Amino acid sequence: MRTLKAGFLLIGPWDARLQELGAHIATDLNQAWHWIQDSTYDVVALSVTLILGKKFREFHDEIKRAHPATQFIAVVPADFSANQLAMLHEEYSFLRVMESFQDADLEQHLFAALEEANQRKQDENLALLIREQTSQLKRLQIELEERVQKRTKFLTEARRKLFMTNSRIEGFKRALMAVHEASSVVEIEHLLNDSLAATVQTSWIRLFFHPQDELFARQVQSQLNFTQYQVPLFRQHEKVGSIFFLRAPDHPFSREESDFLNRVAEAVALALDRIQKLKESESLKEQWEATFNSMSDPVVLIDTNYDIIQSNKALEERLAEQPHQETSRKCYKVLYNRDEPCPGCQRGSNFRVQSRSSSPRTFEVYSQSLLLDSEKPPVFVNLYHDITQQLKMERQILESAKMAELGTIGSSIAHELNNPLGGILSFTQLIKMDMNPQHPLYPDMVEMEAGVQRCKEIVQNLLGFTRDPNADREGEVSVKEICLRALKIVELQTKSQGIEVKLHFPADDVVVRGHLNLLAQALKNILQNSIDRLTDRIRQEKGFRAFLDIEISLETDFAVILIKDNGSTDKNPSLPMGLGVSVASQILRDHEGELEFSSALGQPYMAKISFPRPVLRS
Repeated sequence: MRTLKAGFLLIGPWDARLQELGAHIATDLNQAWHWIQDSTYDVVALSVTLILGKKFREFHDEIKRAHPATQFIAVVPADFSANQLAMLHEEYSFLRVMESFQDADLEQHLFAALEEANQRKQDENLALLIREQTSQLKRLQIELEERVQKRTKFLTEARRKLFMTNSRIEGFKRALMAVHEASSVVEIEHLLNDSLAATVQTSWIRLFFHPQDELFARQVQSQLNFTQYQVPLFRQHEKVGSIFFLRAPDHPFSREESDFLNRVAEAVALALDRIQKLKESESLKEQWEATFNSMSDPVVLIDTNYDIIQSNKALEERLAEQPHQETSRKCYKVLYNRDEPCPGCQRGSNFRVQSRSSSPRTFEVYSQSLLLDSEKPPVFVNLYHDITQQLKMERQILESAKMAELGTIGSSIAHELNNPLGGILSFTQLIKMDMNPQHPLYPDMVEMEAGVQRCKEIVQNLLGFTRDPNADREGEVSVKEICLRALKIVELQTKSQGIEVKLHFPADDVVVRGHLNLLAQALKNILQNSIDRLTDRIRQEKGFRAFLDIEISLETDFAVILIKDNGSTDKNPSLPMGLGVSVASQILRDHEGELEFSSALGQPYMAKISFPRPVLRS
C-alpha cells in the first residue's frame, strides 16, 4: 500500500526496501499513470525501455504539466547507443542515468534528484513570487503612471490656463496701449486687430456709433458668415455705439473670452470719450489759432525776461522778409534788432516804439499782463500795430488843412495881385510899343513884360487850383495840359530839393474826357507822393541825385501817364496808402481811369495812370 505522500516514483523492478525512503514502486507505466492522477512526485525513475514506449511522451507531459519541478532518472544498459541516449536526453532532460536497478549509488542519485527537484520548486516559487511582485509593481507603476498622467494633465492645463491668462493680460495691456495711442475710430480698429489677433484669434474688429451698430449687427447675422460678439459702449451711462469682435463661424467665443472682451470694450469706451474731448479741444485750439493768426498785426507772448514764448503768423511772415539774423528769443532783438530793451518799453501798458532801420517805422504797442500760473510770474501779450502810415496820413491831413487855408489866402492874394499886375503889364506893353527896338533899354522892357506875364500866369494857376474843382465843365482835356498844370503846382518843391524832372510828351496831343482841375489835382497828389519819397531818400543819403520822370504814351484803347522815381530803398516796398493817393485814386475812378503802382528791387518806383480814350469826332 502506497503512502499518501511520497517524493519518489519508481517504475520497474526496484528493490522493495526503497519504500522505506518514501518511494512508490509501480510495476508498469499504466499503474504509474493512475498514481500521478492523485499524487505529485519530485523524482521519477524508470528504465529506458519504458522511455522508448509510445505512452511515455503523454505520461511525461502530464507529470510536467502537474509538477514542472519533477526530475527524471533513466536506467540505461551499458551497451545502449550513446547517440540515441543523447537524443532522448535532449528531448526529456534526464537528471541521472544509471546502468541498473541495483546501482550502488542509487540512494545518492535519488536524493540528488530530490534536492534538484526541491531546488526547482524553490526556483519556481521564487519565480512565482518574483512574477507576483513584478505584477504588483506593474500595477503600482500603472497606477503611478496614471497619477503622473493626471498630474501632468492637471499641470499642463494649469500651465495652459496660466499661459492664456498671461497672454490675455499681455493682450489687454497691448489693447490698452493701442486705444490710448489711437486718435481716431479707424485707428482704434486697426490697432485692436493687430493686438488681439494672437490673443483671442479675432478675424475682424469693427466699431460703430448708434444707430449704425444695430444695422451692422443685422447685416452680420443675415449676410456675413462670422461668429460675432457685440459689446455696447457707454459714455456717462448713455449708449454711444457698439464694438464687434468677429471670427470664424466654427469658433465661438468662450465665457472667459467674453469677459476679457468686455474689459477691452470698457477701455475702448474710455478711449472714445478721450478722442471726443481731444477733438473738441483741438477744434477750440484751431479756432483760437485761426483767430490768433488771422490778425494782421504781430502778436507776441513774452515773459519777464523779454523772451518770446509764442507769436502769430504775422510776426513770422515779417521776420521771413527780413535778412537773416542770429538766433535770439528776445523781443527787442527779434522785432527791432536791438541789443537792449526798447526805449519807453512799458510791459503791461500801451506805449510807442520806433524801429531802427533805413526807413524808420513807428509802432503802437498794446500790452496786457496775463497771469497763467499763480506760482509763476505773469506773462505779457503785446500787439504791435504799425501806425507809420497813420502818422503820415495825419501829417498829410494837417498839410491839407494848411494847403486849404493857404488856398483861401492865395485866392485872396491872387485877386489882389491881378489888378496891379494887369496895370504893370499894360504900361510895360505901352512903353515897349513906343520904344525903338534899337533902344538900349528895349531888351530890359522885353524881360519886364515876360516877367509880368510869368507872374500873371502863376496867379492864374493859383486861382485855378484854389477855385471849386467842380466849377469847370466836363469835356475833352489835354493830358499834356493836365501834367503841366500839376507840375507848376509842385515846381517850387522840385527845384528846392534839386529833383531833376524829365518829361516825355508825344508830338501829337493826347485827349481824354474829364474835369481839368480834378485831374490836375489827382496827378498833383501822385507827384507829391513821389516827391515825398525822393525827399526822404535825399535826407538819408548824402549826394543822392533824385529824378522824376513823366511820360505820356498811347496804347490801343488807353492813354497812359507813367510817373517814375528813384526814391525807393526798401527791398519789398509797400503800396502807398496816404490820404493824397486815396483822393487821387477816387478821382481817377470817377473818370473811369485806373491807378497802379509797381516796383522791383533795383528798379524805379512807378505809378501808372490809364484813361479810356474818347471816340474821335469826324
